Formats: sequence, C-alpha cells, structure tokens
Amino acid sequence: MAKISSDEKIPKRIADFVTYPLNGDCIIRRKSGFTQKGMANDPKYTKSRENSKEFGAVSRLCKVVRITLKEVLPKSNNLAVCNRLTAVMQKIMNCDETSERGNRCLKNGFKTAKGKALFAEYDFNPSGLFLNTFKGNYNFDLCSKLLHIEPFDTHKAFVFPEGSNCVGLRMGLFLFDFDTSIPFFKVTEWSLFGMESSIDASLSLHITDFPDQEGVVVYLLEIAFFVENQGSFIPFEKQDTKVVFVLGVE
Repeated sequence: MAKISSDEKIPKRIADFVTYPLNGDCIIRRKSGFTQKGMANDPKYTKSRENSKEFGAVSRLCKVVRITLKEVLPKSNNLAVCNRLTAVMQKIMNCDETSERGNRCLKNGFKTAKGKALFAEYDFNPSGLFLNTFKGNYNFDLCSKLLHIEPFDTHKAFVFPEGSNCVGLRMGLFLFDFDTSIPFFKVTEWSLFGMESSIDASLSLHITDFPDQEGVVVYLLEIAFFVENQGSFIPFEKQDTKVVFVLGVE
C-alpha cells in the first residue's frame, strides 16, 4: 500500500492495482478481495485504517520539516531523503505509548527518551553520512548548545570529494511545534577551511537567539564542500556529498 498523486485524474484500476481515497489521500495497492466500502468499515481492516491514518499524519509533518530545511538539504536525491525521514519519524511516532493505535503522534513520541534517541545522530542525507565524511574529534554539549571540534588538519579530518578543495561547516537550529505545525529554523555563518589548512586551536560553533516557544528543538551540523578560486567559494556541484547531521534533540 502506498500513496500516489498526479495532476491528471487517477483511474480506479491500474494494471493489477486499484486506487481509492482514504483520509484525503489517494491510496494504491494490489487487487484483493476487499472493496472501498469494506476498507472504510470492515472490522478486519481496522489495523489498515489505523496505519493509513498515522502514516498520513507523519507524511504531512515530514513535508513541513523538509520545506523548512530546504536551505540545507541537498537538492539532489530528494526521494531518498524523503523516504529516510518518513521512516525514522514513523519509528519515533511508535514510541507514543499514551495514545491509542491510530491516534499515535510525533509530539508524544518525541517526549520519550527513546524517541529523542532515534533522531539524535540522524543523517538527513543517506548519500552524505557524517561518519563517512568527518574523521576528527568533536563534542556537542546539549546544555550549553556548544559544538566543540578539536584541532585538526583539514585533509585528514574530512573526506573531500574529488574536485573540491574547501569545506564549510555551520550549525543550525530547528524548532517545531507539533500542535500548531509552526516551524522555526536558523543557521550560523559558514566556517570555511581550505583542504591544506591546519587548525591549531579548537573550533567552537554556537547558536543563540531563537524564539521562546513550545516544541521540539533539533540542533544540526551542516558540512558542505566548495571550490575555492582566488577568494571566491563556489558550492560543489555534487549535492549528494552534503552532510546534514543531528547533533542533539531536546
């Protein structure tokens, strides 16, 4: 079972599949003995209705998250980014032990330690994994909101894609109110380092001045590569090398 969309009218039957509306979405699945009426009312499809309702709610919230973070998410590999985010959010929703099945929600899932742990150290881009890109030592303190990176030789601390010669780091803060679906997002300025540079002092990134509102707070680290030429920094064309990593959740 999956959701589909089209600018054209969607037929009720496509090859060995049937389509039907459910909770405002168009669902497609392989033909079986059930009917649209049975799907909506038959007790044996109760779990399917519950799953569809929860999946729809998670998918809509994931869309808001992706739109809010469009400044830092890679422009390529969109489907993989989307599917990966939906999958982890469904796991977080399943951590909601206070709501009945069919009404479980991300807000309650994120209230649990397990839910927060599922999102901590999450990579938004499956093609740009933090552990495959950064080989240095770091520490993020959730209380002070401070990211501390120990001194490093740039070419040893980062795995550069061929053709790039500069790496940039910046920290982001994403705040999301699951009751109102109102998001807030901001990032720091870039800290840029040439491939052959050596950083003798510790690097600290810190983010402040965000609204005092209810919601889940997610701290992000973005790592992106550039081509430096006579003082100009051009973003590396292969966006799938970009890292967007969750440092912590509160």
